[in-house]
Amino acid sequence: MMCNDANETPTSEDLEPASTPRTRRVLVLGGGFGGIYAAFELEKLKRRDVDVEITLVTRDNYFLFTPMLPEVAAGELEQSVIINPLRRLLKRVKTFVGTIEAIDLKARQVVVSHGSDGHTHELPYHQLVIALGAGTNFFNLPGVEASSFTIKTLSDAIAIRNQLITQLEEANAECAVGARHPMLTFVVAGGGFAGVETVGGINDFVREAIHFYPNLRADHLRFILVTPDNVILPELNRKLGAYAQRKLIMRGVEIITGARVSAFRDRVVELTNGDKISTDTLIWTAGAAQNQLLAGLPLPQRNGRIMVDEYLAVEGYPGVWAAGDCANIIASTGESYPPTA
Repeated sequence: MMCNDANETPTSEDLEPASTPRTRRVLVLGGGFGGIYAAFELEKLKRRDVDVEITLVTRDNYFLFTPMLPEVAAGELEQSVIINPLRRLLKRVKTFVGTIEAIDLKARQVVVSHGSDGHTHELPYHQLVIALGAGTNFFNLPGVEASSFTIKTLSDAIAIRNQLITQLEEANAECAVGARHPMLTFVVAGGGFAGVETVGGINDFVREAIHFYPNLRADHLRFILVTPDNVILPELNRKLGAYAQRKLIMRGVEIITGARVSAFRDRVVELTNGDKISTDTLIWTAGAAQNQLLAGLPLPQRNGRIMVDEYLAVEGYPGVWAAGDCANIIASTGESYPPTA
């Protein structure tokens, strides 16, 4: 798609194949699980309707299998294993790689920027699927956002793996005698799926790797999972969570329940129960925040997530749908489904 002006809206001649007045445009925002599977299903439907044009708008040109990010962080998988190019996955759905700047519900268009100069396109739609996921909530805790690692993207996982290796190398040096324990103490905040899988993965990685470092011993290592709940994995049945908790403890992971991280400063993690843990590494999986693009929209929302019916339609906004972590989907029990991807 070519633009002569930074703010020029693409014309019908810019679109391949050329759109007709009868064409119904469907925009899917977000290339995560919600967006990619919506695109898959719509692609199947498009086989029977040539007058429908479907476009997936996403920040990356690949689909990232996020549940395996902890395995990449722990060195169990290479990054290429968990990414799949969108143009190979989707045959009939167009992809538009860029940054979504604004959603105009009244004008029924989405503003997207891309390119080295950040020029913008206004993409019109008849039907809109919002699947933008959620951000990370650091709760304005002192030092946490600035100094902790997250695990939501591929670069996050690689950064954690690099941190593990760096800590092993530095702790193995002769000059690190007396300072090895904080170097080799790893704290994970959050007892949900992401936190549990991450602490389990890095625990295995470092304990296996330590045998290659002659100055390090197993008693130098400390892995700590902090959760406000009494049992980890609150998304699951309590019995399953208790079983997973026992298994982690058997593998050398300390689990601190009924506490939260309150600050991370001067290489010390402070907990609400008064504990202080000296460490260079805090991995944050303890909170989800509203996607900022949704904050200014007039859509009905609860706890930062868009309210939808059983068909994922947004009440009062015909043609607008929401899926994935940014949607508040009610189960038959009357409770909201947890964001588990």
